[in-house]
Amino acid sequence: FIVAVNCGTAGGTCFCDSMGTGPGVTAGHDLALTELPEEDGTIFLAEAGTEAGRDVLTALPQRTATAAETEAARAVTERTAAATGRTMPADGLRDLLMRNLEHPRWAAVADRCLSCANCTMVCPTCFCTSVEDSSDLTGAESERTRRWDSCFTMDFSYIHGGSVRASTRSRYRQWMTHKLATWHDQFGTSGCVGCGRCITWCPVGIDLTEEVAAIRETRK
Repeated sequence: FIVAVNCGTAGGTCFCDSMGTGPGVTAGHDLALTELPEEDGTIFLAEAGTEAGRDVLTALPQRTATAAETEAARAVTERTAAATGRTMPADGLRDLLMRNLEHPRWAAVADRCLSCANCTMVCPTCFCTSVEDSSDLTGAESERTRRWDSCFTMDFSYIHGGSVRASTRSRYRQWMTHKLATWHDQFGTSGCVGCGRCITWCPVGIDLTEEVAAIRETRK
C-alpha cells in the first residue's frame, strides 16, 4: 500500500516538473495527500488512486473536499512547479546525447569530476551492482553475494585485460547517457526523475542540467 504526498516546497536543485515526474503525483499510488495549511492547523486533501485507497478512505473519518479546497490543492503543486530551482527540457534529449558522444564537454566535466560516486549513491534510480564470490578456509562452502556498486568506479567495468572505461570522461558519459538516453531503450522512460540529489551532493558542484544545456548549445 503506497501513500504519496504531493510536494509543496520546491528545492533549489530540483527539476521534476521538467521531467514530468512531479511535483504532483500522477500514478503508482493508492492514496495521494496534499497538505493544506489553515489558520487553526493543517488539513490533508486525500485522493484515492486505487480501489484499496478508496477502501481506506471509506474506513476513516473524513468528509468530501469543498471546491475551494480542491482548487487550493491544485494550486499547491502549480506554485511548486513554478518555483523549482532548475529546468532541463527533455524534448529530444536522448537523440541529442547519442549524437554527441565525442563532444568536448565530456572532457571538460571529467577534469572536475572526482569519480567519488556520490551522484550514483543518492540517485533513486541507480541500480548498478557487482558480484563477489567467497569461500570458507576449507573450501567446503562458498557464497555468492551481490553488492551495491557504481559505474563511476574503475573496477566496475573491469574485464580480462583491464577496464573498458579507464577514463573519468568515459565513466561520466556512460552514467549520463544511460540515465538520460539509453534508459529509454531499456524501460521506455527517462532514468532521471529530476530530484536534483546528484547536484546537491556533488562535492565539486557538477550540475547535470548545466552539462545538458552546454551540449545542447553547441550540439552537432
